[in-house]
Amino acid sequence: MNNNGCPRAYRTLKLFLAWVLALWCYTLLPGCEVAPKGPPREAAVAQVIDGDTLILAETGHRVRLLGINAPEMERNGRPAEFLAHQARAVLAELSRGQRLRLEYDQSRYDHYGRLLAYLFLPNGAMVNAEMVRQGLAHAYFHPPNFRFRDALLAAQREALEARRGIWQKALKQDEPYYLANRNSLIFHRPQCPLAAKMAPANRMRLDSLKAAYLQGFSPCRSCKPGG
Repeated sequence: MNNNGCPRAYRTLKLFLAWVLALWCYTLLPGCEVAPKGPPREAAVAQVIDGDTLILAETGHRVRLLGINAPEMERNGRPAEFLAHQARAVLAELSRGQRLRLEYDQSRYDHYGRLLAYLFLPNGAMVNAEMVRQGLAHAYFHPPNFRFRDALLAAQREALEARRGIWQKALKQDEPYYLANRNSLIFHRPQCPLAAKMAPANRMRLDSLKAAYLQGFSPCRSCKPGG
C-alpha cells in the first residue's frame, strides 16, 4: 500500500462519517431539529382585537402595530374610549381577505410577548399609517423604533389639521403648558409625578397639545393630558 495515500483516505472517511452523522441527526433526533424560522414576512389575519392589535392566521402570533396607539376598548369595568369600536372595525375591514406583508424595526417583541410590526396591504399601503390618517389612532413612538416615523407623522398631521376622528376631542387644552421627555417621547401635565422624575437634559416645555402631537410626543397614560 502507498503510505502517502493513507492520510487522504482517512480525511475522506472522516468527512463521509460526519455527513452520515449529520443526516442521521436531522432525520431521527428530536434534539437536532433545525432552528425555527423567524417572524413571518407575510400572513393573513385571523382576528382583530382592537385598533392596533390583531392575531395572524397561520402562526397565531399576536401582533401589535408599531408606531401607533388606538383608543382602548372597554376593560376591567372601564368603558371604551372614544372611537375604540370604530378603530377596531376599520382595522378589520382593511385586513379582511388580505395577505399582509410584515416589516419590522429594531424591537421584534414587546414586554407582553406581542410581535411588533408594520403591516402593508398588497397595494403597498401601510395599515399603521392608514389608521393614523383616518384619525383612529395617534402616532406612538417607542425608541429605538423609528423606521417609519416620518410617514406616520405626516399621516398624523393630515388627520390633526382636518380634525378627523380622535382629533375632534384630543386637542382640548387643559393646562397652560405641558412637559415632554425628549428621551421617552411622552408628554405630561406640569404636576405629574412622572414629569418630576425627568432628567433636566430630557425635559422640554410645550405650550400646546397640538405642538406635542405635531412633534411626535404621546400623552402620559397616568396623568392623561388633554383627556
